[in-house]
Amino acid sequence: MTRSELFALTAALTASMTGPVAAQGASTTLRPESKVMLAGSSNVHDWACRSSVFQATIELDTAYQTRPMIELAKPIKKVAVTVPVTSLKCGHGKMDENMYKALRASEFPDIQYVLASYEVDTGLTTRDGFTAKTFGDLTVAGKTVRVEIPITALRKEGGSMTGEGTLKLLMTDFGIKPPVALLGTLRTKNEIQISFSVQLDKTVVVALQQP
Repeated sequence: MTRSELFALTAALTASMTGPVAAQGASTTLRPESKVMLAGSSNVHDWACRSSVFQATIELDTAYQTRPMIELAKPIKKVAVTVPVTSLKCGHGKMDENMYKALRASEFPDIQYVLASYEVDTGLTTRDGFTAKTFGDLTVAGKTVRVEIPITALRKEGGSMTGEGTLKLLMTDFGIKPPVALLGTLRTKNEIQISFSVQLDKTVVVALQQP
């Protein structure tokens, strides 16, 4: 059995957002509104960089489409995300270059996240939604750190789903020196915030098979 068959569907989120996302018993497609954002500040102004071009593998409980969330102990079975560093755009070419340099994009081209475990808040779980405290491994610039991310997920009519979460970090957690520009007059602050908003649509299950 090939790796593609094992994972069934691997999301390839491109500008057209046509990549399918693997789901055990339910298949979904990432919508164009899905995004990952990296935000922070400097002594001069706030900044934000975003990507809508990333890869994800998401596996759901086989009963996700048919049973209330309150009956599912673990609605999500697997999450793995890869964000190409150079897909992050800040709206300013020079700032993009400084960020890629700080993240050592030529040496470590991808930011990666793999879900390790999570705890559902049963008190906030409803028929079609839940909140959870997730724990996973985030790899940036070649260094992996175990992070805690609170998330919210909502199943919508027709089987679509939205998921959101926010994480605050320090660049130095990953051995990254906050960038300095304009001969030292612009100094990026150490604190950053990573947030994501994923919107999934139900679609026809199509298994990818490669020799």
